[in-house]
Amino acid sequence: MTIKPRWSEGSLWSALLLAGIVAVTVDVRADEAASKPVATRHQMMKECMAKQKASDAGLSKEQMKKNCRDVTETERENAKADKKSADQR
Repeated sequence: MTIKPRWSEGSLWSALLLAGIVAVTVDVRADEAASKPVATRHQMMKECMAKQKASDAGLSKEQMKKNCRDVTETERENAKADKKSADQR
């Protein structure tokens, strides 16, 4: 005599719901990684200069440009490192 395990309707629906949630989560994470555009250097500089001007720190335009060049270069290096590590996964 073989005893077959019986799934109740509630546990079956719970398992299907859990599987659906996992599938959606994986899909959303993949979309987030793929859809994140890398800003161009020009866009990054433009955004940085706008933030510098808005902060009204009393810096000269040349000092703001220098600060933004440094920030932009660091952000681009970080983005390249992140992309490289994501590609290796």
